[in-house]
Amino acid sequence: MPGIQVVGSRRTTGFSLAVTLIALTLSACSGGGGEESAVPSAAAGNGGGAENGGMSVVVTSPATDLSGSLTPRSSYSADDIRHFLARTHFGVVAGKTEQVMNSGLDVYIDQMMTIPQSPQAFETDAAVLLADESDPAGLEGRFPSSSDISSWNVQLMIDNPNAFQEVIGMFWQDYFGVDTTTLNSSERHMMVDYINYLRRNGLGSFRDIFLDVSRHGAMLVFLNGANNNKFAPNENYAREFWELFSLGVDNGYSETDIIEGARAFTGWRRSFDAETGLTHLLFDPETKAVGSKFPLSTVVGHNLDQDDYEQMVDLTLSHSDDNGRDLVAEYLAGKLALYFVSDDPDTELVSALAIELRRNDLNIGATLKTLFLSEAFYATSHRETMVRNFYEQAIGLIRTTGMTESHWIYRRYLGSMDSLPGQPPSVEGWPEGSNKITAQSNGIEMPNFVNELLTNRSNQETEGYDIAAALQPADANSPEPVVDHLANLLGVVLDDTERSMMVDFMNVHIGSDGEETPLNYTPQNTDHQSRKLRNLLWIMTQHPTFHTK
Repeated sequence: MPGIQVVGSRRTTGFSLAVTLIALTLSACSGGGGEESAVPSAAAGNGGGAENGGMSVVVTSPATDLSGSLTPRSSYSADDIRHFLARTHFGVVAGKTEQVMNSGLDVYIDQMMTIPQSPQAFETDAAVLLADESDPAGLEGRFPSSSDISSWNVQLMIDNPNAFQEVIGMFWQDYFGVDTTTLNSSERHMMVDYINYLRRNGLGSFRDIFLDVSRHGAMLVFLNGANNNKFAPNENYAREFWELFSLGVDNGYSETDIIEGARAFTGWRRSFDAETGLTHLLFDPETKAVGSKFPLSTVVGHNLDQDDYEQMVDLTLSHSDDNGRDLVAEYLAGKLALYFVSDDPDTELVSALAIELRRNDLNIGATLKTLFLSEAFYATSHRETMVRNFYEQAIGLIRTTGMTESHWIYRRYLGSMDSLPGQPPSVEGWPEGSNKITAQSNGIEMPNFVNELLTNRSNQETEGYDIAAALQPADANSPEPVVDHLANLLGVVLDDTERSMMVDFMNVHIGSDGEETPLNYTPQNTDHQSRKLRNLLWIMTQHPTFHTK
């Protein structure tokens, strides 16, 4: 007998099943209106469905553990597609699930992995944020501040029709972390180039990415490669080269290897162009350490005609432990699984992904396509909640709702949550796994950011924002379909009690004195939209499942 299996219903633990509704005043701005609204302080999604609380049910064959299988899934339901989009697109925008189902997931993945190398219109528009009135003619945008770079990167994440390009760009910013604030005014143009490199080439060969990043000016400055020379070898990059970028902490290398690696990474230095005022990095044989180096028990021969970076990358990629384990492929597979599949990746899946990486010559795009089509990606255990970074929550909310704010607001709140693009909190990037929230400071700023979007409406009014078109189904004639639609958009999983309480909330007016009067929510009523619909959005963003994917 086939069994009934819940799919797409992300479970949370440690929260009360009862939703406590408390009063919140949303102040009126630019004629928006406000009222005392009800918000849940903590709630758990333990079921619930899109039509009846956020949950859908499908009939499946008896449970089989496919969490480690990269075998393609035979078909993909709407819940599968929503799961895929939540993990790869910052969230789900209206109509996207239907678009992917109509084209077919296989075809859609090919499309989203086709990334143009030439600037697109949205990129040209965003580049304006890098320019300043004092920029010399012909060098506009080449002297951005750290704030400019963050605003530009955020705008790319908001506006790119292909959200996955920005997701993969942020994956590599996390993996190969560089902090813009460590670069001076003549160097920050290299950070713009660095971010563009990652978001345009992040689906290619890991070998090429690893080598290009190692030689990139932004990385050379950030991890002291620009100061590493034969007179004073600096071990910083050599240590992170293995510890964070390829092998893992204390995994297959020694302190002696780091010393030898530091010598191999000499030879690059800054070069300031007085005519343009820009700093670049160049290879200078005069600064390269003389003689052979011996990292990882391998001889890197003396050659002053070029650097040793390519040899260092290749010998690392071929490195294995005494048991023949492919250390780089396993490390990279673990990072991909941790980013896209689970906060606690299945060891069988990591091993399968490592094999797939090598089968694809470490090509990231080909490996991720296999993963995104696989049984493992949609396995029940991998539908458990993954915590979203704060930047994922903020960008996802903006893309899903269409609500916008000024760039200084984005920087203010993302900065307070250690979540600004181009400014990872440490060389290790952003926190991983279930630590994404608890390890980041000032988590209370996320609801404050949401409140800012809801109450400060000048940007939205200037752009002609239509909240009803964005957040309600067109044919809604009662609050029930509105609640279901918004929960589905936000990826919020409501149980029946929570759903009922939210519907009840839409049908009551709570005055500033706390007095309640009946209100039959009418989706076409603009006053109701301004008050109740915005407050409903605030309530849902406080639900635990909003913070997961």
